[in-house]
Amino acid sequence: MDADISPLLLNDVENPSPTRVDEILNRLNLPSRKSAIVTGAGVGCILTLTFTTVLFATLYYNAANLVSTKLPKWAPPYHSLLGEYSAAAVAADNELCSEIGRDILLQGGNAVDAAVATTFCIGVMDTQSSGLGGGHFMTIFNATTRKCHVVDAREVAPAAATENMYKDRWNKSKFGWEAVAVPGELHGLWTEYTHFGGQVSWESIVRPTIRLMEEGYPTSHALAHALEQYKSQVLNEPTMRKHFVNPATGVVYKLGEQIKTRTNFINTLRGLATAADPAAFFYRSNLTRQMVDEFKRNGGILTMDDFANYRAIVRADADVIYTQLEDGRIVCGPPPPSGAAVTQAILSILDPIVFNTSTISGNVGFLHRFIEASKFAYAARSSMGDMAFVKNATELARNITSKWWAQLARSKISWGTHPDDYYGGGYQAVPNDHGTTHISVVDKHGNAVSITSTINLILGATVMSESSGVLWNDQMDDFSSPGHPNYFGFPPSPTNFIRPGKKPMSSASPLVVFSDKEVLSIGAAGGSTIISGVAGAALHALRLHANIKRAIDFPRMHNQLKPNVTEVERNMPKAYIDALRERGHTFKTVDTITVVTAVQKFANGTVLANSDWRKGTESEPAGY
Repeated sequence: MDADISPLLLNDVENPSPTRVDEILNRLNLPSRKSAIVTGAGVGCILTLTFTTVLFATLYYNAANLVSTKLPKWAPPYHSLLGEYSAAAVAADNELCSEIGRDILLQGGNAVDAAVATTFCIGVMDTQSSGLGGGHFMTIFNATTRKCHVVDAREVAPAAATENMYKDRWNKSKFGWEAVAVPGELHGLWTEYTHFGGQVSWESIVRPTIRLMEEGYPTSHALAHALEQYKSQVLNEPTMRKHFVNPATGVVYKLGEQIKTRTNFINTLRGLATAADPAAFFYRSNLTRQMVDEFKRNGGILTMDDFANYRAIVRADADVIYTQLEDGRIVCGPPPPSGAAVTQAILSILDPIVFNTSTISGNVGFLHRFIEASKFAYAARSSMGDMAFVKNATELARNITSKWWAQLARSKISWGTHPDDYYGGGYQAVPNDHGTTHISVVDKHGNAVSITSTINLILGATVMSESSGVLWNDQMDDFSSPGHPNYFGFPPSPTNFIRPGKKPMSSASPLVVFSDKEVLSIGAAGGSTIISGVAGAALHALRLHANIKRAIDFPRMHNQLKPNVTEVERNMPKAYIDALRERGHTFKTVDTITVVTAVQKFANGTVLANSDWRKGTESEPAGY
């Protein structure tokens, strides 16, 4: 039953008219009053009276239960910190990195400077998810101009890449030197610093991470889990073994153990910190030649030209995807190949709906609509791709974030569920990405940065550069390949096929939401679940008035249409799952979905920040 029915039931169950009884019974999927009476037409007066009593008792019980204010108990608050500050904050997956970003803000750096410094740190502390061997998308909100800017530092396919290069040897796109796309991380960070930052020196941005590595840094929960999960690959790959096996124990680093083995990477960071042109140092230097020689020796296809030709793109103002919400808030994010437009589409579909979450029926109505809106948005995703190669990619992104498209999708959301083709889109599958991290920053002036960085799968290609100490991405696996269905058997998406110089599709959704009352920087890690995770947390913070920690703590649901099964975190109350099953939803219970980080600043100066408990106990924001 939808949330907007509950007030009607509250009134009618106390003094129901015959007409209203039929209407309510229909909405509750119970037999109508007339059909029940006709069925018992030949029965005596006592039986009729008994039936009527039972009927109204059933009606009252069902209606009262659905609109009951005695809600199922939610899980208690998790261990993560709700950071409360008066000026600015940084939220990263690791508190040491959040503190580095905060210190840059205290030194006079702006939100971009802090984000760049934090990203360098996260590339070390979350080596399994990000780093100089990967790439990112950054969304920047300028509080003075009230405009958003986007930097696309996504990896690109090498010049020698071909559409069928992995045919009948599909694992080559996941592991090893052939899986590596041209990295964009460093070029993006330098571009962002020179175009939008620069309030502190470049060396002061890189130096804190160098000190952290020189002193030795603790193995986080996330890194320890990744090393244990992939320990056979780490132990069998010499370049990985050298850096991630504890020489004192002979096994992969465990939680809390100090890592001091990445000396080559420390030297690379030192060179970057003092270089007059860090981009040239990484992409067009003797170091580059050494890295390229390693690719040649090991069967990779990256060349000097691939590195030298790479450019992070500052997207034109017209390419930034904006969504205007009815309450005056504006959402902005990157165009394809990011997944931001899909996330914004979910927010747009649900925007005008008034949710009543004070009752069971209201919560069920909210969750049902969220799942259905997600299906419509994800259905459009498989038609997107790199806007430089897919002619209508930007147009499609603008369409699904428009009011008319949202209204159309919203009008098709009914009480129940539907076959897959009801939601539109095709049956093409976009590969899933996993190894990702997100950083949110808001500075004292209200400038905001939202950056999602990735090396694709956990531990990327599981190969490292001996010369630079960089862990390489396996971003080539984010492309689709002809004849290679995804895990669920759905055919690949032609708009995401490999082309030289092309960027693969991504779920990354670094969003900024702003209005006269607040600014919110939000994003997530977690592959295709990023989209539903960011949308869900944003809805709770913006529409259901939860503080940012409660919004991020809330149990998550994820349905990407293919497969049409809703993943749900096991701490979601059973009563809601049961009610949604009655509407036709199918569920798969999982431990956690997505890792969200966010910073929200209000007009009165109050700043709230949270780093998701799902990443581990090291996940904390910092601010002042």
